[in-house]
Amino acid sequence: GAAGTASVGDASTLTIESGVTLFGNTGQDYLVVNRGSDIRALGSAANPVIFTSEADLRGSQPAPDQADGEWGGIVILGSAPQNRCLSGSAFGTDSCQQRIEGVSSPDALYGGDDANDSSGVLRYVQVKYAGFELTPDNELNGIAFGGVGDGTVVEYIQVHNNADDGVEFFGGTVNAKYLVLTGNGDESIDTDNGYQGAIQYVIVNQINGRGDNITEQSSVAAASGVLPSDPLIANFTFIGTDGDEVFRSNSGSIGRLLNGVIVYENGCFAWDASAGDGDNTSFGGVGVDPSFSSVQADCGTNGAGLTDSDPETVAAVEAAAAAPNSTFNTALPVINTLISTFINGATETAAVATDLTAIDPFFDDTDYIGAVENANDTWWQGWTCGLPGGDEC
Repeated sequence: GAAGTASVGDASTLTIESGVTLFGNTGQDYLVVNRGSDIRALGSAANPVIFTSEADLRGSQPAPDQADGEWGGIVILGSAPQNRCLSGSAFGTDSCQQRIEGVSSPDALYGGDDANDSSGVLRYVQVKYAGFELTPDNELNGIAFGGVGDGTVVEYIQVHNNADDGVEFFGGTVNAKYLVLTGNGDESIDTDNGYQGAIQYVIVNQINGRGDNITEQSSVAAASGVLPSDPLIANFTFIGTDGDEVFRSNSGSIGRLLNGVIVYENGCFAWDASAGDGDNTSFGGVGVDPSFSSVQADCGTNGAGLTDSDPETVAAVEAAAAAPNSTFNTALPVINTLISTFINGATETAAVATDLTAIDPFFDDTDYIGAVENANDTWWQGWTCGLPGGDEC
């Protein structure tokens, strides 16, 4: 177990073999992998690497379904670009760095100019019951990626019952595949500070009474030559209950969602007027409106999810609802035919998928929407917990 902040020093590699369990017992127990170092957490489907709390291992949680914040979390810091530079440095330079939130050390810095930076490998990793608030709005996530580059491998990752966000990307270019995000207390996926990565195959399952937006995009305001937060998320299934919205886009952010399924009791969208304006004006030459392709959504009666009646926000939401091969249903009864909560049924199977091959070379070419094609698609089994039909946590 970790006693206090565990930090991998310069030019060091932390290797964790399959089947290993690491634990902490307070919010001050967290793992930081600094720039110049890397982590190799090499689990397998049968024997994932597990990060959890001492209370979980001892079986002393009074209510495991609602347990969270029992230890800190994981922080990985790299040298890829981010856009919130400390004073005196310029975007796109190796000195454009920032302090990561949730960590008390002022030396926990991330960012630089190496988009291909590698912080190692995270494969078949489960993170449970983490999250800690150092100060208000300064919190540890299940896994925080700060300026992590696309030389890093992130695949088959679950974050369960984190007190704050499941995963948060602070800038960087790291890509990810096969994410399972369950029961997290704030956003499931949060992107900030010019994140420019791609994510494919994502299951989000919120628990009743837990969770805010499923995704949230934020960044510094538009400026010439400064990249926005622009995540690409494909083949996702988002299931939510009583959180705020599915997709929250704030200033300085774009985002594109493709080949997805949404079932959510509340609103689909919330745009800040500074994020989407319905007419694709530019952010340093890049269109600013979030976009959707082949997304089938069942949302609540406030399905537009408008935070106000700003006409630009209304126009952006209307444009999303008219996206190619997409359906946004905002009235009961729901139209999805999902099996066991997140596996495609007849309606999802019949949907027309968007060709991903020309969008980003990281994406696999799929001909279906959603994270799980059918009952024979079992990538989520064996290494996760807390999903319907799966293992208990």
